[in-house]
Amino acid sequence: MKRLTWFILRSFVGPFLISFGIAMFFLVMQFLWKYVDDLMGKGLEFSLMAELLFYVSATLIPLALPLAVLFSSIMTFGNLAENNELTALKSSGLSLFRIMRPMLVFVFILSAGAFYFTNYVLPVASLKFTAIIWNIQEKKPTFALTEGVFYNQIDGYSIRVDAKDDNTGLIEGVLIYDNSIIDGKTIRAKRGEMLKTVNNRYLLLRLEDGVMYQQISPSQGAQSRHPFQKSFFKEAIMKFDMSAFQMPEENQDLFMRDYEMMNFLQLQRALDSLYLLEDSISVEFVTSVENRLLILDRRYISKEGLLQPSTDTTLNQGVAFQPVDTLILLKNLHGSERAQAEALAQTSIRVAKDNIYSQSLYVAAREANFIAYKASWHKKFTLSFAVIILFFIGAPLGAIVRKGGLGAPLVLATLFFLLYYILTITGENMVETAYISPWAGSWLSSIVLTPLGIWLTWKAANDSVLFDREAYKRRLAKLIRQKTNESSSDLQ
Repeated sequence: MKRLTWFILRSFVGPFLISFGIAMFFLVMQFLWKYVDDLMGKGLEFSLMAELLFYVSATLIPLALPLAVLFSSIMTFGNLAENNELTALKSSGLSLFRIMRPMLVFVFILSAGAFYFTNYVLPVASLKFTAIIWNIQEKKPTFALTEGVFYNQIDGYSIRVDAKDDNTGLIEGVLIYDNSIIDGKTIRAKRGEMLKTVNNRYLLLRLEDGVMYQQISPSQGAQSRHPFQKSFFKEAIMKFDMSAFQMPEENQDLFMRDYEMMNFLQLQRALDSLYLLEDSISVEFVTSVENRLLILDRRYISKEGLLQPSTDTTLNQGVAFQPVDTLILLKNLHGSERAQAEALAQTSIRVAKDNIYSQSLYVAAREANFIAYKASWHKKFTLSFAVIILFFIGAPLGAIVRKGGLGAPLVLATLFFLLYYILTITGENMVETAYISPWAGSWLSSIVLTPLGIWLTWKAANDSVLFDREAYKRRLAKLIRQKTNESSSDLQ
């Protein structure tokens, strides 16, 4: 049995590692293709790129891991069935579940690791990745002059050179348009040199044998014609701020949301606290509304506006009542008193309406916060469960298809993984729009795929011919014969 266990594990672990590596490679390539415009031409250091790809790879594991488990399980059992090894094992008295047991133990260990990864590692990796990619997007392209082309990446300046030496930093035929001042000025120089400060914060441009043209603004009330200044210089130094070309300091607080950085125990405690806070706020709002209102029953008001005593002990229970002997009716008021009373009533109504509207916005925001916390709590478990479910889809599917290699397993794994991915994304979007509850949206893919996994496992355990073309032909021929016999008997 030990030989069988190691044989099954070797047959599964090898394809799993290869498929996991291939999936990670393609997902990382997809990321680079998506952000290629943000990464190109900015002179990023190798260490920064390596750090970015490390965190990106960590955030892509929730996609690569289920795909690798699904593909490797289909491939492993497909190879065993195609080589008749699965038939030999069943003939020796071993059930499908006994054959699957070594792989199942490995998958359960993998599922436990996925839970630990989702609970502790993934939030930090997502935060780091988001902060780094934002800093790269804010960084301007590297300062690089091209001969005969204007460079406009420095705010307020356009620079062109006729020739340059990248090794020495010497330049010739310099033309600079300075638009950083109101009137603007133009600088020409025969030659120059590019220098940088020690901390690379500033670029120094030392120019030789040049001339500067600047238009002088006319004084107020002067005519349209005004003087034009032309100055010659033997040597001049211009300083440019290069801070925009450097990586900004990471400010991870901009991207940190509390529920994304909590483990499932912290999320549970936070949800309990939010429930208590919501109840207390709701009670305070109801109390404040009731304290502003005087609720009266028309049955206990006489035609003259007098209050009559009530014998109903449940009337207006819980409402803060102020003792009132006589009601002043609006129809009894005239002139300014009536206008003042109407204005006061309108003001009270507007205040109450604004208060209720503000409370409704607050309640909506609190509800969205609840949904985010609840969905984040459920996501701590969905990846682990998905790994197990996709194994129970892939392993029996490979036993039924009886095809190994890369052809059929790759097609089937792609189809079922797309189904899993579409269901997952659909559930998350429906949760965000509050169309369904957080638990239903988070577990939507598992809810749909679990019956499918159970059905496929049952079919494989009973040696189903689910994908056998000849079996379907035989069944179709049998049905045709039955219909023919029935028609013949009806004619007789």
